[in-house]
Parts: sequence; structure tokens; C-alpha cells
Amino acid sequence: MTGFSRPMPLNYITEKFGGFIMEMFLEESKTTLLDQVERELFKDRVIYLNEDVSAYTIANIVPLIHKINKDDENVPVEDRKPIHLHITSYGGSAYDGWQIVSTIENSKTPVYTYVEGYAMSMGLPLFLAGHKRIIGKYASLLYHELRGGANGTRQDLKRLDKEYDRLQKIYDDYITSKTSIPQDLLVTYQDRVEDWYIGFEEAKKYKMFDEVI
Repeated sequence: MTGFSRPMPLNYITEKFGGFIMEMFLEESKTTLLDQVERELFKDRVIYLNEDVSAYTIANIVPLIHKINKDDENVPVEDRKPIHLHITSYGGSAYDGWQIVSTIENSKTPVYTYVEGYAMSMGLPLFLAGHKRIIGKYASLLYHELRGGANGTRQDLKRLDKEYDRLQKIYDDYITSKTSIPQDLLVTYQDRVEDWYIGFEEAKKYKMFDEVI
């Protein structure tokens, strides 16, 4: 037998699929709203880094900074509106982090960095890289010795240990160059294998920021 089946009653569709349809609608609305918010923020040159530092972070932040610099090509540097980078991060990949630091430093359009919550581990040099560094009174920063895990041959581990030493030196030298923190204080925390949590007063003492929110 062929032919069209009888349409399902509207109340049946609503009861059967109403919740699912509403969920899809709300999810789509939420996505659309977030996209709209991000677009509006980007117009104001506001970027949020709310994650561990990774290749994904590079993909989200580096192209935006490059795009703004391209848009500003014909604008004198002193007349450019700054980029506002808000950082909330526990840290992450050193390799990826240093690419973002380089991008910030090479940006002719000034990049202002903000920490209102926390910038820890690799998040710390990202904050310090800002052309102007702005902090909240309840913010937390953290310094510690580089961490990671590995397996392989004895020679592999030797090479990795050498690479860790290189990255640690870059990390420490950068922090001391951007603040008044003495090198021997960093070594003290390394020797004790201790995390150094830095609150507002210590950050102020060691000249780790330029302005307060």
C-alpha cells in the first residue's frame, strides 16, 4: 500500500519533541549571544584568555593581535587604541606561551594586560609582557620551577634536562627583567621546590604592575 501517512497531531509533536527542540533553540541562542558578545568585545579590542596556555590559545589570540596591527598600519603608534588582554590562567605550555609573549612584545599597537583573578606559571610572563600591566587588588600571581614529565632512554632524559634548564633560564631572566625581583629569590624557591604565591602587596613591592583596577 502506498500513499502519505497521516500527519502527527501537534500536541504529540510538542510532548514528544518539545523539550529537545527548546534545548536546541536555547543552545543556538546561547551560541549566537556569545558570538555577538565576542564580536562587540573585539570591536573594543578586548580579548580574554581564560584557559591553560596551549596551541589553541595561540590560535585564539595571536591572529587577533596581528589583525589589529594590520588595521592600524596607517595610524601613528602614539594614536593607536590599545588592545586589552584579560588573563585568567593556571599556566600551560612554555613553548606556546613564549610565542604569545613575542607577539605581545612585537605588537606596535600597545597591548595592555590585566589580571583580576590569577596568572600562574606560564600565565605570569604573559601578564608581565604587557606594554601596560594592570592588576586587581585580589589578584594572585604564581612563580615556580618548570614542571613536566617524560620517558625514554637515559640520553633522551639528559637532553630533556638540558632543555628544561634552557627554558628555566628564559623564564627566570624574563621575570627579573620585567620586575625588581632578584634572581637569588627565584633560586631560593627552586631549591625548596616550592610554589611562590604572590598577592597584591608583594606584586607591588617587586614592581610587577603599572596600574591598579
